[in-house]
Amino acid sequence: MLHISSLFTFYCADRGVSHTFFSLCQQWNYPDSQVRMVVPNCEQSCRGSNLVEAIPQYLKWLYYRSADRPRDCTEKRFLRDFKDFDVIYLWPNTSIETFRKVKQENKPIFLERINCYTKEAKFILDDAYRRLGIAPQHQINAGMIQEEDAEISLADFIFCPGPEVKKSFIEAGVPEHKLILTSYGWSPKRFPPFSIDKPLSDTITVVFVGSVSVRKGAHLLLRAWEKAGIKGRLLLYGTMEPAIAETCSRILGRSDVIHRDYTSDIALAYREADFFAFPSLEEGSPLVTYEAMANGLPVLTSPMGAGAVVRDGQDGIIVSPYDEEALVTGLQQLAGCADLRLRMSDSARSRAEEFTWEKVARRRAQLVLERLKLA
Repeated sequence: MLHISSLFTFYCADRGVSHTFFSLCQQWNYPDSQVRMVVPNCEQSCRGSNLVEAIPQYLKWLYYRSADRPRDCTEKRFLRDFKDFDVIYLWPNTSIETFRKVKQENKPIFLERINCYTKEAKFILDDAYRRLGIAPQHQINAGMIQEEDAEISLADFIFCPGPEVKKSFIEAGVPEHKLILTSYGWSPKRFPPFSIDKPLSDTITVVFVGSVSVRKGAHLLLRAWEKAGIKGRLLLYGTMEPAIAETCSRILGRSDVIHRDYTSDIALAYREADFFAFPSLEEGSPLVTYEAMANGLPVLTSPMGAGAVVRDGQDGIIVSPYDEEALVTGLQQLAGCADLRLRMSDSARSRAEEFTWEKVARRRAQLVLERLKLA
């Protein structure tokens, strides 16, 4: 039996990044390997026998008054007994001091990287804002890049949730033997079965889900939508970045472009659409893509947005995000051919069934065992 201790230093609410962490680790209990999760605190629904909360519930109000105290307390609890475990699984926002303490004990470190190599991400985003003619509005700085380099040097293995993530680390000079190509997934509990028959309509609904931002390529989609001349509507679900609101204000004012800042039922966003459009510039392996496919949507996306799941020509269409002509053509092809949408819809739904969190977690466990046998 392989005993793994995982560390996640953010509040675990089963949303956003904590949903990814929780979905992978909560189900990772098999005859050959088990994972213990150490977190600051979590919602009631996340609690279980393999989860440890570092901060007492009655003291949450005190610890969260400081930005650093929740992480410090969680790492202290993690380090108290990490020597009792065979493998260490670290997530972003772990301090470099904790990395070093684990390394001193010669424990194998598996590191999760949820996005591309940070220096590459900065380059992509700097270029994107430059093309828009505005100053970069991301938060990546030299210190973050330096810290990631230190983490990589101490990690034995790095989980890369998509091909573009792995590629970014290889191009940064990280030895390929450290890199483990894997994926993320989706939760059937969030998307219960529903009738896939949509009423016939002569208008098309295209949906984008995620932060409506430069990083996600929202401006590129908006421009392509305007040029495509499709009879239908483009739905944008997510918080809008000011840069998009400012640079795309005219297109956002069109009657066929609808922005909805928030929905408590994201399944509805997918179910009212004919296909999903997501020309993201920088990603890891976006959950929205898995979820769209699970809901039977063909996907028009970029290599980044495709993650580890979309197959070009089968589940959707993959194009370079800056190839406006290809984006326009992709929109027109999917909008104009019901048979193509139906074929890709069936393929996408079938493909997504292989990426439920349960199956992804099992594959992760096998990957850890295989790497340790090789080490």
